Amino acid sequence: MSEKDSEKPKVSGQKNAIVGLFSRIDYRSRGFRRAIIDAIFEQFKKEGTHYNILVGGLVSRELAKEMKEYVRDCTSRDRASKKHRKSKDDSCDGAISSVQQATLRKSKFELAFLTKVAKELARIIPVATIPNPDNPTKEKVVDLFIVTSPAFDGEIGETVAHLLTEQRSDIRVWNAGGDRFPVLYVNRLIWALTPTKGIWMRSDYYSTPAERIIKDKIKQTTQSMPDVFVVGCMASSINKPKGELPYAYVTVPAGHRLEDTRVSENQVGCSVLEFPENGGQYLYRVHSFKDLVSKELSYIVAPPRSSSVQKRIIEFMKQRGMATLGMMLRLHIVDVKTKELETAMQKLTELKTFRKIGENFPGVIFYEQSKKFYFDLDWIQRLLKYGRPSGAYHEDRIVAFCCLHAGSIETDYEFFVNETPKIILARKATVLVNAGDTKEGLEHDLDKKGEIVAGMNNNTKQEKVAAHLIGEVIIRVFKSRFTEALTEIGKEKMMIEEKIREHISVSLLTYYYRLGNHDTWETKHGHDPLEVFHATLVAFLFERVSGFLSAQGLYCRGLAEIVEGRIMHRDFFELSSGLKVSIQHPYMARAKTTSIRPQEMMDFARRHDCQVAIGGNFHVSELVAEWDMTLGQCVCIELGTIKHGSNFERSKMKMVDQGVGYLKIVSSDKRIETVENAFYGAPRLVPPVDNVSIINWFLEKFGVSPIKMA
Repeated sequence: MSEKDSEKPKVSGQKNAIVGLFSRIDYRSRGFRRAIIDAIFEQFKKEGTHYNILVGGLVSRELAKEMKEYVRDCTSRDRASKKHRKSKDDSCDGAISSVQQATLRKSKFELAFLTKVAKELARIIPVATIPNPDNPTKEKVVDLFIVTSPAFDGEIGETVAHLLTEQRSDIRVWNAGGDRFPVLYVNRLIWALTPTKGIWMRSDYYSTPAERIIKDKIKQTTQSMPDVFVVGCMASSINKPKGELPYAYVTVPAGHRLEDTRVSENQVGCSVLEFPENGGQYLYRVHSFKDLVSKELSYIVAPPRSSSVQKRIIEFMKQRGMATLGMMLRLHIVDVKTKELETAMQKLTELKTFRKIGENFPGVIFYEQSKKFYFDLDWIQRLLKYGRPSGAYHEDRIVAFCCLHAGSIETDYEFFVNETPKIILARKATVLVNAGDTKEGLEHDLDKKGEIVAGMNNNTKQEKVAAHLIGEVIIRVFKSRFTEALTEIGKEKMMIEEKIREHISVSLLTYYYRLGNHDTWETKHGHDPLEVFHATLVAFLFERVSGFLSAQGLYCRGLAEIVEGRIMHRDFFELSSGLKVSIQHPYMARAKTTSIRPQEMMDFARRHDCQVAIGGNFHVSELVAEWDMTLGQCVCIELGTIKHGSNFERSKMKMVDQGVGYLKIVSSDKRIETVENAFYGAPRLVPPVDNVSIINWFLEKFGVSPIKMA
């Protein structure tokens, strides 16, 4: 342990470090919702976050107009009552001019207004607590850090943030525009960034504004690179690992109802970064609340003893929005006489509302400008409570890879065979997905260029090698899980055939694969690609599983059918939760804008009623989430490659993201609520396979002098 490490505070029972992230609550905007803030902090409580960061967007830009009106009204009242003439501050024995007096009065009124806003926020933002690691019987207050955005908050937001610290001891304000946050116990560094310039970067692609902000900071700073950048105010959900880009970054959803679009806003919710104690790859979680926001009016409940007409009026406004009495009558939604409707509406507008347990009615207001009736928007913003889904929750855990390129000298075979099973077991995945390019193939004279491992210079051998590599990953996971079941339950109980089948089913991964462009090169010669691969993989797994069971003195009838049923060639499939998945391998090149391809794959998936897209071919990794009006929250995980590069990519100065991807999806009633993601790669660059060493191994068997390359 280093001297620096020994100085770090040690917390009993401390394991992973968890950081809560949220952005753009936009207080005093039309889209502000206290219910969203409550949902965010409720989620942070469940997560047990060790500290939370508001990454820009504390207040609305409209606050400046409100303050101007407030100052004008106060000044008018002050002049009318002539109080300023009696004020000691204003008199100063006549030493202060009238202009200076006006400036002082303006500053005083502005401060009073902003202090009032800060006090309101202090009451609205919950105080987060977690069990004290040193004494679990007590609660520990979790710090809330605020990084304001000059582009979104302005000077007013910065002032409110500092005034907020005077109201709450748990709130701290760090540098506007961005600051660096050390993650204690795991020796990691987060750099939270917010826009400092006016947002002109309107784009269809979520990565564009985020990466522009990061690139500007990198050009400006003299500090070292963090482990991960966190970009706020973009209202998007992206996880981009380091590899293709020289940095890793994530973006944060918005914490308000989206009313207008300054950049490519889409996501409402919060996100969490979890750093493991072993220093491994961070986990990125996105909790989506846009389903809740999209149906917020459904949480409105008619007050007790409402008449049938009043209930129908309330339901009409919940479905159609603001309306006149004439609209209700003409649309025959409320099929009553005009006088009866007017009387019912009059009583609704006179009804005073207050929050009681079980009540969720905001009251009805007549809006003079539009001459329409609608619910009290201020009440909805501040007091409406959202209801969480009451149905059962489902978890789907997937580990996915793409571009294994079996047969290539560049593939990291050691990482794939040795590390992938560990990742699957650590993340408790039950599904393994292969998004294409299982083999390297022989097109473009790859064998003649020396890019094929010696001895793998035909498609059949490459397919057999791929089957054994992937089969080894699956069998290692199976052995570990089945052995654990034997240990926990006892061998005598496992002798029952039903139990054996049950634990084979639990222990054996479900494997889905599709064809990639490298796989289909041979179709022009009249061959069906990966047919040998499929048959070899089924045979390999049957032999290894049956052999393992026999060694335990166990037997299972119908094992061949079980194994064959777990190896599936699919472009689309359905998870146990009912969510639909699209596996894609677009025959396209990557793009400079990193989220273009994931967004395109997600759009293609949605057109086939799939909420999840898993794809690759671009040798880059990225996770992008997007909410859809029909399907709700959707997600695409774009996968890198098991290679560390290729001559083709290096000749075009392209870097790659190497490794596999992990995805956990929590859903209810086929609607995604939470997505957890991480990308795992080899800890170091592995050089290509040296074919000369293979040749020399062959020659040395016969005592022949080895070949020396110039």
